[in-house]
Amino acid sequence: MRWAPYLLIIPVVIFVALSLSGCVSTSPAIPSLYIVSLTPSSFNKNISSTPGQQLEVRIGYFGICGDDGNDQRCTTSNSVDVITSTLFPGPSTNGTSNQQVVPSLEIRDLVATARELQKHIFNSVLAVGGFLFLVGLVFLFLLRRDVSKGPNPEKAGRSKVYHHGTYIFLYFGTTLILTAALATTQMAGALQFASEATDSVTILMEAGTAIQVLQWMAFGFAAMFSALVPFLVKGAAEKANAAGEEYYKEEV
Repeated sequence: MRWAPYLLIIPVVIFVALSLSGCVSTSPAIPSLYIVSLTPSSFNKNISSTPGQQLEVRIGYFGICGDDGNDQRCTTSNSVDVITSTLFPGPSTNGTSNQQVVPSLEIRDLVATARELQKHIFNSVLAVGGFLFLVGLVFLFLLRRDVSKGPNPEKAGRSKVYHHGTYIFLYFGTTLILTAALATTQMAGALQFASEATDSVTILMEAGTAIQVLQWMAFGFAAMFSALVPFLVKGAAEKANAAGEEYYKEEV
């Protein structure tokens, strides 16, 4: 039971990693982890009666995926032209039996909009939060090791640095994970509502659900672990003091 709280670290790392890896590759389930998906409104209206046809661009924190109805492709390139040619190579068609032609300029505008949203709206706050959380774990490990050795007046300053570093990085990292989850949920929902509520909109946007769930679960586990840190440090100190007292009794 003394080590049980450390199990909370595992889902935090997994959920943050999955959230950040959304749309970076075509590995199973990775293209489904997206913040917002974009589709041309005119394209959807023209083919709404024909099943199986689609043209969609999905954005993650670092990757962008395209779906032309036949294949899913993902890339992490920064250039709009390169992204467009990578996601939708060859003739600009939706790949269905009707071979309905989609204007290449419309596809490029779709990709350019997705790239601008990724670059200026959905930045990598979650990545910073996850990194700070890991740094806090390193400080916690150093603090526990330092405390387990017992009090040492000559190294009191070092213990103080470990102590402050643990709380600062863990709490700040958890706060940034919360900020990323909250901002992504609100912004993605706002974009979806705006695109659905406007009749003249040219691009329809839909918020991704899976990545939001992962981020909120990451925050929940990170918050629970951060709340238990004082008890973990206190338990290590009490164990070290008990060991020191036992050693003193044996010597006497």
